[in-house]
Amino acid sequence: MHRLETNGPNSLIGLLEILEDIGKPTDIAKLDDSLDEERTMLMNLLDDAESLKLIEISNGDVSITETGKKFLGSSIEQRKKLLHSLVKDVEPFHTLIAYFNTLNTKEVPKDDVGRYLNEVFPPGQSDDILKILLNWGRYTKLFTYDSDIGNIVLKD
Repeated sequence: MHRLETNGPNSLIGLLEILEDIGKPTDIAKLDDSLDEERTMLMNLLDDAESLKLIEISNGDVSITETGKKFLGSSIEQRKKLLHSLVKDVEPFHTLIAYFNTLNTKEVPKDDVGRYLNEVFPPGQSDDILKILLNWGRYTKLFTYDSDIGNIVLKD
C-alpha cells in the first residue's frame, strides 16, 4: 500500500491544475521542466496523486483521471470530501484508522500516536509522518487536532 509523502494537498492541487491546463497526456520530463519542484518531490507528488487515483502514468506520460477532473471541478468542501474518501486507502491513514479502531476510541493523545508510528514505520520517520497525517487529516476533515489538550480525534 502506498504511503503519502507530500506534506499536504496544496502541491497536489497545483499539479492537477497544471495537467488540466495542458489538456493532454504530458511527458514526465516535460512536466519536470515546467514545475518548480526538485525531482524527488515531483516523483513523490506523482506517486501520491496516482495512488489517490487523481492521475494516471503510462509509458512516462501523466494524464489527469476522471476523478482528478471531478476534484478540480468541485467546490472546496466537495474536494475535501472526495479526498477524505480517497486518503483512507493509503498510508499512513489506513494504519492510523486501524489503530483507533483497535483501541475502540475516536480520540488518542498525539504522543501516543507518535509512539505507535515509531513502532509501525521505519525509525526516525514518525515526525514527518505525523506532520503528513495532521496536514492531510485536517484538510480532509478525517482528523482534528486539539493542540490545547494534545489529542488527535478521528472524525470518521
